[in-house]
Amino acid sequence: MQTIITLIVFLLILGTIIIIHEFGHFIAAKIFGVYCSHFSIGFGPKIWSKKGKETEYEIRALPFGGFVSMAGEEQSDDEELKDIPIERTLKGIKTYQKVIIFLAGVFMNFVLAIVVTFGVNVISGQLPVQNAQIGQVIENSPAQQAGLKAGDVLQELTVNETGEVILVSNFEDIQLTQKGLNTTADTIHVKLKVDRQGKTETLQATLKYDQSSQAYKLGIYQATRSMNVAEAIQYTFISIGEMSMAIFAALSQLITRFSETVTQLSGPVGIYQVTSQVTETGQITYILNLLSLLSVNVGIFNLLPIPALDGCQVIFAIVEKIIGRELPEKVKVALQLCGLGLVMLLMIFVTYQDILRIFQ
Repeated sequence: MQTIITLIVFLLILGTIIIIHEFGHFIAAKIFGVYCSHFSIGFGPKIWSKKGKETEYEIRALPFGGFVSMAGEEQSDDEELKDIPIERTLKGIKTYQKVIIFLAGVFMNFVLAIVVTFGVNVISGQLPVQNAQIGQVIENSPAQQAGLKAGDVLQELTVNETGEVILVSNFEDIQLTQKGLNTTADTIHVKLKVDRQGKTETLQATLKYDQSSQAYKLGIYQATRSMNVAEAIQYTFISIGEMSMAIFAALSQLITRFSETVTQLSGPVGIYQVTSQVTETGQITYILNLLSLLSVNVGIFNLLPIPALDGCQVIFAIVEKIIGRELPEKVKVALQLCGLGLVMLLMIFVTYQDILRIFQ
C-alpha cells in the first residue's frame, strides 16, 4: 500500500511541476497570438487527448517531461502548422515576445515554489522565540535527568570546573565547546538557573562531550512560535533564494569538478527514493517542501544554455536579433538534437547511479 501511495505522490509532484512549466509557455504563447497545436504532459504513446478550439490537450505514457507545439518551431513536423499565418508563429513575433515565451516556463516554476513555500510557512512555519525558552526536553538526556521542563526559561549557567558564569539570553549562549570553555574534559558539571512560571529554580546537570557536534550536549530544543504573514513572506523568499544558490553552487561544481559531482546527481529513480522517504513521514509539509525544491531545480535547469532547453532558445532569439536574420534551420535542429541527446545521456547515467545506490 505504501508503494502505491508513494507512486501516486511521485506522479503528482512531477505532473504538477511539468504542467505548471508547460502552462507558462502555453499561456505566454497565447497572449502573443502564437498558434499552439498541442499541449502535452509527458512523452511517448498518447493515453488521453481532448481537442479544444485550436489546441489538442494530451497526456502521454512517460510522465518525465512535456511540450507545447508552437507554430514556427524548427523541430516541429506538425502538418497542421505549415499553413499558419506568419504573424501567428514564433518567427512572426518580436524578439522580446519570444524571450518571454521561452522563459515563461521557468517563471511559473518559481511562482509554484513561492506559492507552495508561502503556504507552508503560513500554515506551519515556526520561528524560535526571542528568549532561551525550552520547547522540548529530549528523553533520557542530561536536561531531563536534571529536571528541566518544556516552558522553562534559561537565565544563567555556571560551569563548576572553570567557575565561568554565562548569562543566557538565547540558545546560542548555551552552545558549550571545549575551546570556548578552555577545557579538554570529557564531562563537565553545570548549575542552571531557570525561570519556571515566574519562580527561579536552580538545577544541576552533568554534560558529556559529543564528538559529532563538537559540543557538550544538554538535550533541549528551543521553543518556537508561528510565523505571521509578513514573516511568512520574508522567509519564503529567503528559502527560495537559499535553494537557488545551492543549485547554482552544485552546477558550478558540475562544471569545475565534473567527474566527482556527476556521480552525486539524482534522476527520476533518486527522486522517487526521496519521495518515498518523505511520504513515509506522513507530513504533508515535507511533501510540499519537496515539490517546491524540485520546481526550483527544474526552473534553473531549464535556464542552462544547452540546446533543447529554454536558456538556449533565449540565446538563439537574441543572436538572431543581433545579426538581423535567422540562424540556419539545419544548424538549430542539429544543435537541438545534440542537446537533447546530451540531456538523455546524462539522465541515463544518473539513473544508473541511482539504481547502484539502491543496492549498495
